[in-house]
Amino acid sequence: MTDYTIKRYNPYTKQELISALNEYVAQKKIKYVAAEGFCKWFGISEATLARHFGKWSNLCKEVGLNPRYIRTDDKNLLLENLGMVWEKLGRQPRAKEMKQPLSPISDSRYLKVFGNWHQTCLEFLSWKSGMSVTNILKETKEVKFENADNHSHKRRTNRGVSLALRYEVLRRDKFRCVRCGRSPATNVGVVLHIDHKKSWDKQGETTLENLQTLCLECNLGKSNKE
Repeated sequence: MTDYTIKRYNPYTKQELISALNEYVAQKKIKYVAAEGFCKWFGISEATLARHFGKWSNLCKEVGLNPRYIRTDDKNLLLENLGMVWEKLGRQPRAKEMKQPLSPISDSRYLKVFGNWHQTCLEFLSWKSGMSVTNILKETKEVKFENADNHSHKRRTNRGVSLALRYEVLRRDKFRCVRCGRSPATNVGVVLHIDHKKSWDKQGETTLENLQTLCLECNLGKSNKE
């Protein structure tokens, strides 16, 4: 292995740069590489790359990498990528985090297609649950109660389910109804709701432990029984 810690005054060879990029990719475990990140890691300027390869993309081709952001208006591809990033982070991504090497699609592409980042996350949850954006917004909004019975019990949470918590419940329940097992991915027309196991009216809290994924039909059936 080449010792890259040795300071040298002569330019690196093309093969050394190719080997270094391969090592960088293996270490970072990424498929999409930005020139700025590689140069900072390796301790060279982009001018050094240009002298040998002309363009950054030419070096990337040598090692079979995609040097550019994916530019697409395909909503399914955009939402699939957002889901991948959400899983990697273990939480709802911020718009500024949608960049290489974490995401091969930049936040500007999402803003171009969906308008703003909040709307992007709404569209993603709608895509995963089958529920319309309008209905998700209704369930997300904070509901204030003025009933005297509720004042006797101090609430720890709001009734509305945040987008981040909604996704955690869906992901935990594998994006399917916990009662009948149906999912929008395999059953056309299925709509998944986030339901309070112990109802809000009976002092149930809006927590991951007290929430579950139910399809519309099972959710209505549960309400009728109660």
